[in-house]
Order: sequence, then structure tokens, then C-alpha cells
Amino acid sequence: MLCRKCKHEIPDDAVYCCYCGRKQIQERQKARGNGTGSVYQRGNHGKWIAAVVDHYYIGKNGKLTAARKTKSFDRKIDAVEALSELKKSAPEAHILTLSDLYQIYTGTKKYGKLSDSQRDKMRIAWNRLQPVQLSKISEITIETMQNTIDSAAKTYYPARDMKVLLSHLYTIAIQQGQETMNKSQYLELPDAPKAKRQVFSEEEVAKLWDDYNGQCPTGPAEAHVFTGYILVLAYTGMRVGEMYQLDMGSFHMDERYIIGGEKSEAGRDREIPIGKSIYAVVKRFYDAGVFPLKNIWKFYDDYSATLKRLEIRPYPAQTCRHTYFTMMAERHVHPALIAA
Repeated sequence: MLCRKCKHEIPDDAVYCCYCGRKQIQERQKARGNGTGSVYQRGNHGKWIAAVVDHYYIGKNGKLTAARKTKSFDRKIDAVEALSELKKSAPEAHILTLSDLYQIYTGTKKYGKLSDSQRDKMRIAWNRLQPVQLSKISEITIETMQNTIDSAAKTYYPARDMKVLLSHLYTIAIQQGQETMNKSQYLELPDAPKAKRQVFSEEEVAKLWDDYNGQCPTGPAEAHVFTGYILVLAYTGMRVGEMYQLDMGSFHMDERYIIGGEKSEAGRDREIPIGKSIYAVVKRFYDAGVFPLKNIWKFYDDYSATLKRLEIRPYPAQTCRHTYFTMMAERHVHPALIAA
């Protein structure tokens, strides 16, 4: 091949010219400042291309795509000088609104993996964001988002769902190059209800659900299946030993109850209801055929590691049972039924 500068014949695989020292690797597209366009050469001896973004559009794959306006020149200097004129003739680039981002989000694989209840939460949260749905992501302020949340949600969980959704929208905006920071992380939530006894608080239970589902207010997270066992304990009132005595015959999924129990004659072989909140988790384990479980001591190790990782108070596993009783009492379940 010929050297790009001195035109001497040099080996085809040469990185530098052995005569003039010029680097031979093709120059890649070079940014010339944010929003000013770029100049690159087509091939080793091709034309110089001046390119500016004409507009953005959402493609069939749900991703933001840039449509560019280009013009070719024999000399690089001419291409550089042409950028300003090309920029003037190009319409203002489309900046995504929250509505655009929500459209993209609902078409993602992550959204598709959410349970029906999780999708309902996101849909309700989106409706609560109605005042800012048409706001451009680059223009909306933290103060505006905070005021919207404060006006639409007075308690912890609804406000938290709005923050979770905004975090997902910011993640997409960052991936699409329209934002550089997830501003939702600075949004404040109402105080979570505090537990009056040694039970997991609503905020801690929410952390467990987030960890199981792979969803949290600060952005996407890794889903941890093991956390589902902790949730099963907290939503059925079983002791760890009881859960480890279950086999596949203990489950009556159509009738939504489990036959289990230990420790006393009154508690043995009792019907344990599978509530609506925990049914999908139990069914996942049932369909996977994981029962009977093995190595109860590893459970305690993984349980402690999970609480530490999620920064949840290091309560013993028995706290799951206490949490169940507390939730039942808060829902005005008769004490005799709880004791049974």
C-alpha cells in the first residue's frame, strides 16, 4: 500500500511509514465538541465527510437512533469548515420526553420480565407522574420531580414506586446518550413506617422484594433467587425448620395452601395459606421442584449474608415469623386465626 502522507510503497500491514513515520491506521470519526458535528475520512484515500445530527427517532427496535446529515469533500479542512453551515441547516435534535422514555421502557426485556403486580405498580406510578410526562428529560429538574412526588404520593410505597420508575427512565436516557447522571437518586421519600417490635420494617421488606425482583430505586440491580426463601418465611409464618421439612406433596397450589408445621401437636400438619402476595414466589420454587430443601446450615449463612448485603438489621431468621404475625395483626386478622 501507499503511505497516506509521502505516498511511498510500504508493507500492507505497516502501522507506521518507514520513510516519513506517519501512522497508517485509519482515523476514526472524531468528535469536534458536543453538538458541533464530526469529520472523518472514508477509507484510506477516500473523501472527507462532514456529519451533523439531523434528528433523533425511535426505531422499530424501541431504541433511539440518530439520523445524520452529511457532505463529502476532497480536503479535511473544507469538511471542518462546512460543519457550521450543516449545523445551521439541520433542525434541532429531538430531545426525549419522559413519555418517549416510558414507551421505550415498556418495550424492554426487563419490563417484560416483571410480574403482573410489578407492572401494575409501574403503571400506577406513571399515571401519578402525569404533570411531567411531556417534560424533556434534559430539562426537568430535581425540584420539579420532587414536587410531583410530594403532591401525588403522601406515603412511602407509592412515592417509592414513582422514584423506581423515574430511575428506569433515567437509565434509558443515559444509555441513549441524552443524560449523563441519574437524577432520581436525589429524590427524597416519606418516612417508611417503623416497626414497634423486632420485626422487619416495611422498608426492609421492600428491600427484600427489590433484591428478589432485581429492581431498586437507585437503578437496575441483580435479582437474587435465594431472597425468595426469606420472603416465603415472612409471608407464611413458617419457621426455617418447617420449610426444610416440606416436600413436593406438601403443596396444594390450586387450593393455595401448604401442609406443614412442627414443634407442637397443635402446629403440626396444619394448613398454611399461600397469600396472593407470595403465590408467584412459591409457585416458582414449586415448578422448579426444589423441595425438599437441603443443608439448613447453608441457609443460615446465606440469610445472614443477604441481610448484610442489603444493609438490613441483622435480626435472626425467626424475625421472618414475627414479621408475618405483625403484618396479619396490622390487617386486623383475628388473633385466634393468627395463633392457629
